[in-house]
Amino acid sequence: QETKTTMAMAAEDEAADRRRALLSLDARRSALLAESEAIVSELTADPGGGAAPMGIDTPLVDSGGYPRSDVDVYRARHLRRRFKEIQTDVKAAERELASGLEGLGPGGGGGIANPSRAEGTDESERARRTAPKPPPKFDARSGRWVVRNWDGSLSGAEGGEARSFDDLSRESRGELA
Repeated sequence: QETKTTMAMAAEDEAADRRRALLSLDARRSALLAESEAIVSELTADPGGGAAPMGIDTPLVDSGGYPRSDVDVYRARHLRRRFKEIQTDVKAAERELASGLEGLGPGGGGGIANPSRAEGTDESERARRTAPKPPPKFDARSGRWVVRNWDGSLSGAEGGEARSFDDLSRESRGELA
């Protein structure tokens, strides 16, 4: 009896530690996003005097290939580099958060269940989603190349959810494959 209580308390402590770690990771992600917003704000701010802003990906050289005289090129390169670093760090933090939240699901300390592993998942739907897809087709109506979604609808054209990939010339109105 005492061993079970000790084991339950240890499991609760472990779950609380995981939650604290996830909250800390979320705070770090939020701080990175705030820094990212400040960088974007500085890069896209109007410097006044008719000059163009530094920009996130605009050229830092003029048409002659010389550094722009209206921009602090060193500062712009530093901010752009830091912005890319932050993007990478935020993606890593979000991946860690996602995996940590999955660990809090059933059997992992309680909390959030993983919907992709929920009971009663339709096997035929899973088979359709994972089946090999046909090659893209050119849609003359939209003038774009389109691909088939798992449910038979179009991807890559406006209103594609109401059209069938198998017959690009007609509307399917929900009668998808």
